This record gives sequence, structure tokens and C-alpha cells, in this order.
Amino acid sequence: MSRRVYTPNRRSFLRGLGTAGLALPFLESLPERSAFAQSETPTFGFFMCNSCGVVQNKFWPSATGALTMESLQAEADSRACGLLADYADRLLIIEGVTYPGSGSGCAHAAGLAKCLTAADVSGGGKDVFPNAASCDVVIGEQLGTTPLTLYAGQKGGYIHEKLSFSAGGQTRAAEGNPYNVYLDLAGLLDASGQPTPMAGQLSLRRQSINDLVSEDLNSLLGNSRISYADKQRLQLHLDSIRDLENRMTDGGSSAACSGASLDMGALEAMQPSGSGFGGNDPSRANGSQEEVCKLQMELVALAFSCNVTRVATLQAGDGTDGTQYTIDGEQYERVHHISHRINGDGTSGSAIAGAEEKHARIDRLRIETLKHAIEKWSQYDTPNGPLLDNGFIYWTNHVADGPSHSFRNLPIIVVGNGGGYLKQGAYIDAGGTSNAQVLNTLMTANGAPSENFGTGGTGLVAEMLANA
Repeated sequence: MSRRVYTPNRRSFLRGLGTAGLALPFLESLPERSAFAQSETPTFGFFMCNSCGVVQNKFWPSATGALTMESLQAEADSRACGLLADYADRLLIIEGVTYPGSGSGCAHAAGLAKCLTAADVSGGGKDVFPNAASCDVVIGEQLGTTPLTLYAGQKGGYIHEKLSFSAGGQTRAAEGNPYNVYLDLAGLLDASGQPTPMAGQLSLRRQSINDLVSEDLNSLLGNSRISYADKQRLQLHLDSIRDLENRMTDGGSSAACSGASLDMGALEAMQPSGSGFGGNDPSRANGSQEEVCKLQMELVALAFSCNVTRVATLQAGDGTDGTQYTIDGEQYERVHHISHRINGDGTSGSAIAGAEEKHARIDRLRIETLKHAIEKWSQYDTPNGPLLDNGFIYWTNHVADGPSHSFRNLPIIVVGNGGGYLKQGAYIDAGGTSNAQVLNTLMTANGAPSENFGTGGTGLVAEMLANA
């Protein structure tokens, strides 16, 4: 995850004097983060890529056209997209999209490299790289924001992160532990990326906020060396903390730049207990991938609502994903092997019994993770209204299906309307268009207009537009 540079301000200075702002890092540790200009109507884009394809005939709705809760519910038992019935009016499902340009090396590596670049790639094996930057980086450059770059997976396989690229196709590092992402967003990492002493007190968030800060604040308020103006500021700080505590406990359904909707217990459970690969980093434990995805997607929503950044990416799974899911009490074979339908990474190996059905169940589990994210995003606001009205989630995969590793008919779901720009409640056929045109459309919705991104086609996908 790329580190951000924070500009010190008076809040940070007062915190350094002894105020316990650590109890509410999302209020006090992100200088100027929520200072939306009154004239701004920002939009936010989140790009997520899963691994190893889907079972095509058990994924899509049965017919293109309008999506309704009733139509999706009727197919919920047989088609993965049906599980999103509750949010039918928020969905834009897109078939008929392909990766453009030349390809080389491992299809998993090439698919990841093309996913957000729509670019030609070069190299061999796992060492495949695009010849251009990914869309999140281009968006960040246009908007003056640093993309949040996240990961969910073991990083124990053949291909690790390969989704976000700087100019020249250099891979950007991604943070795979949600606990570390939280600390970074909260300003609780030092310049070297290590937790500050305050980070160890995160569990104190569960105590009364006023109990935590009142002693320090009241001491400062009684200090004769503190100016009247600063005492006013301190009192305002105390009042705002009290107000926020009331908001966090009032059972309200919305959150604007507040950690009220975060599962702090689940985040703290991801805290590494040591260094190196293995069980000391819970986020990299085999089978934890969907829980990590959920937490990462929640943190993205919070970062957007606090205006920390306006674009983020999440790679879910190593390129050759070794995750072994446990579904209905049965531990499955490695996802990559299931996608090949054999116990092997290539074309040889013993057949996996019921492999296609297992793959379809994994697809459904991943859609349930997306559904969880939509539910959480629905609880967040921006100064311009609900997050899903001012942003979007782009959910896809680095290949279209498992056995063939095809780049044609990629599974794509867009949630949210990007400030009213994107169509919702529809399942469309893009007719074989390049993902470059899809990314042009999403970049434009994200506030970074584009007509010529990537290769394989120019312009927008007209059918994706709200006015189409």
C-alpha cells in the first residue's frame, strides 16, 4: 500500500500535547481529509479483481435486460448473480467484454496485468508486465490523490500482486493485512511503516471515548499557559468527541467519516503476532481470504467517506490461487486446481470429483462477499449524499473461466452509479468490446475523463451510461 504524506495541522499539534485523539483516529488523525470544498461533487471508484475465472453457465442471469429483485430471486439457486437480488436496482452486469492486445507468458499473470491497464504485455511465465500504467494510477494523477492499493491472499504461490501499475508497468505494492490498512488510515504508523505506541491501544476504542480523553483534555483546559483561543479549540474538540460518541451509539444506519460501522474485533483479530510468512499473520492464513476481502472493502468505504482518496484497488487471491475454501463443512482443493478441474497447475493431474460444482460454489461465496460489501457501503455517506450514489464498485476476474483461461466474456459487475453517470438495474451485452472502453467509461465516472485509455478500442461503452 502506497504511503500517504500527512500535513501537520493544529489538531495534530494538540494531539501531540497529550490529547487522546487516538480514541477517534478517523476524526483526529487524518488532517484535512474530510474537507470537501463546497463546490466539489467528488466521485469514488473501487476496482476489485478475483482469481481463476467463473463457471459461466452458472454465473450470469438468464437474459439481458432490466434487473429486478424478483427476476434475480427466481434464479438465486442456480445462478451466482441471483444472490444479489436485494440490490438489483444498484447493479450493472456486463457480459461480452474481452482483454485486448498482445499477450505472453502465464495467462493468470497476463490477465492480472491487463485487468486495469487494457494494455499489451511482454515477458514470460509469471514475469509478465504491461507497457502502461493502470487506470487507478491515471485517475489518481488527474485528481491529485494517491490510490489505495490492497490485497487479499496468501502470497505463497507462483504469482503475487500484479494489478496496480505505475507508469512503465512497474507493479505497485499492495497491503494485504486490513489491520495495517486501518493503522495507516488512522495515522498510527510511523515514517518507517511501523505501528506507533498509540496503535497498541486500539482496543480502548471500545471504552467510553470521553472516559479516555477527558483527563488529558481537562488537564490542558486548566493549564494557565494555554491561551484562551486554544482553550476554546480544546473545548470544541471535547464537544465534538462527545457528539461523535453519541452518533456511534445511537443505532443510526449511516456513517460519514466515522468508524462506527467497522468491526473492530475482526480488524484486531488480523493483528500480526510476528514477522515472516505463516500463521503469525492471520490475514495470510489459508481460508481467510473472504474475511480479509470484506474488511478491506469496508475500509475502502471508510476511506472514501473521509475523502482520504478517491480511487482504490483490491486484488483478491494470488494469480495461481492456492486458497482452500471450506464450504458446508468440506475443505476443498486449491482454487487454482479446481479451476483446472484436476489436481495440478497445468494440463496433467488426477481429476477432481465435482470440480465444476465446487467452482460454482466458490463463485457464489465470492458473490456473497460482494453482497456484504454492498450492504456496508450502503451505510456510508459523503457530503454529497450516499456513497453508492457518488461512487462505484467494479467487480471482475483476471480470466473469464477456469479450464480455458479465456480472456473473452469476462465476468463484470458494477455497483453504484458514480454520481448519476452509470446505468443501474440492467444486464447488458457489450458485444465483444475491449475492457479499455469499459475502463474509459469508469474513469470518466470517477472524475477523470478518458476516451483513449489502453488498447483495443476508444470511446465509452454507451450502454453503460445512465442516459442510454
